[in-house]
Amino acid sequence: MHDAPRGHDTTPEAKTARARASRRTNLVLAAVSMVVALLVLEFGYRIAVGVAPFKLANWRVEGVQINRLGERALFDPVLGWTLRSGYVSDDHHTLEHGIRRNFRETAIRTGQILAVGDSYTEGWEVDDANTWPAHLERMTGRPVLNAGVGGYGTDQIVLRAEQLLPIVRPKILVVGFLEFDIFRSAHSHFGAPKPYFTLEKGELRYHPPAPLESRQRGGWLAGVAGHLRAALGYSALASHLLARLAPGYWYGPDGPEIRRIDADPVAVTCALLGRLKKRVDQEEIRMLLFMQHYALAIIESDRPSENARRVVECARGMGIAVVDQFDSLRALAAADRNALWKYYVTKGEMFTHMTSAGNGHAAGLLAKALAQEPAR
Repeated sequence: MHDAPRGHDTTPEAKTARARASRRTNLVLAAVSMVVALLVLEFGYRIAVGVAPFKLANWRVEGVQINRLGERALFDPVLGWTLRSGYVSDDHHTLEHGIRRNFRETAIRTGQILAVGDSYTEGWEVDDANTWPAHLERMTGRPVLNAGVGGYGTDQIVLRAEQLLPIVRPKILVVGFLEFDIFRSAHSHFGAPKPYFTLEKGELRYHPPAPLESRQRGGWLAGVAGHLRAALGYSALASHLLARLAPGYWYGPDGPEIRRIDADPVAVTCALLGRLKKRVDQEEIRMLLFMQHYALAIIESDRPSENARRVVECARGMGIAVVDQFDSLRALAAADRNALWKYYVTKGEMFTHMTSAGNGHAAGLLAKALAQEPAR
């Protein structure tokens, strides 16, 4: 019998310890091999789709924003959401601060006309040069900055104006309201979390938007799944796969939500207009309120909605010049029910946003008002 190699313990305990060490080594090697394989797949995927190989980003959070807000928008802790800066598509381009360009300008042009509003101002369903701010720039020969953001309520529109005034330093501010935006202001969620205001003892109180994702509910298993999801969010490949294979898990259960709050939307809107009017007067900025309406509201009634009438009345009472598109479009619709097909985009029998012709009509009304001397 040969002697055991020097230093090699052959006792059962030693053999068990060596077996355990071997298993640990194998597990470590397997884990390292798996990590290396995953990194190879991750970098290979990023190179294949044109993503920076070493970019550190939470791809899942980016996906949640796109899933909730669309590819042009991103979450904003004050406004709820806003447009991305530097967004580029075939027909929609944004500059700094998410301002939509009109033509081929590459930077914000300060000291002229600032337009704020919702998707009617932003110009959904037309290209850059056919929004009403672009038409207005052609008609007046003055730069018009299009700061409209789709889905905004009147509260968000005023907040957006207040944010941009010190940046743009306009001589003229055009506040574009779609009549429906007044209703949106009485909500804390309207498709996505948004800010809202309440009136407490006659004073406006601002309530910030809720987080884009609600806090994870459930027991420990849901907690583990949430932590795993958060970790995998930094993998572009995992985000790509799980967004398609398990979108409910990946993006979470929150979908578009409408949540009403206990507030009078007209009173809140008028109070916000009053606050904005005081500010523009102090800064010697001329202000116009531009009221727009859905096509069916014009076809089916001979006067604007009660909310629109009340807001226009309070604005005029504050000395705000008002341009309302209702009467001129109503006259056209009254003469020919089909006349508005020229001014609104249609999908089947449904009217949506304004066409280039409709935006040109809007700009014509505004250009005429701007050509008049402001009331002293």
